[in-house]
Amino acid sequence: MIIQQVSQKKENYMYDVKITNNYIYSIFLDGGKKMIVPPNGGKAELNKWGSHILNVPGMGDINFIDLSETKLNQYTTPKLPWTEATWGGLIRYRSLDAYFRYEGQGKVDVVVDKWGSVALEFAKGGGMIVSLDDLIVV
Repeated sequence: MIIQQVSQKKENYMYDVKITNNYIYSIFLDGGKKMIVPPNGGKAELNKWGSHILNVPGMGDINFIDLSETKLNQYTTPKLPWTEATWGGLIRYRSLDAYFRYEGQGKVDVVVDKWGSVALEFAKGGGMIVSLDDLIVV
């Protein structure tokens, strides 16, 4: 994975996360010690999210990684202007990865359906499915 880092200071800018849980189990935060969204239509809104892990019982973890100014060069192109935005994040779930970038205050909407599948929407900026290796043997 090739990354690019620039030297701006990120102060109050992070992304907000809105979670809707239509799954049959509650969703837990950072290792499962704190229930954050109740089942069957529960909702949560979290501000200035940063890096955290949501646990979806029976399905696994949704790993939110705050990339700050770091860019994934292989997914940065002037053809998609949002990929050149200052701030970014990466969401990893069940060997799938979503890369997103934004300016100012980002926003990520997460919906867990009744089967435990996850839908993401990036209301500010943009996002795409990317392919990052989970393991490399050298």
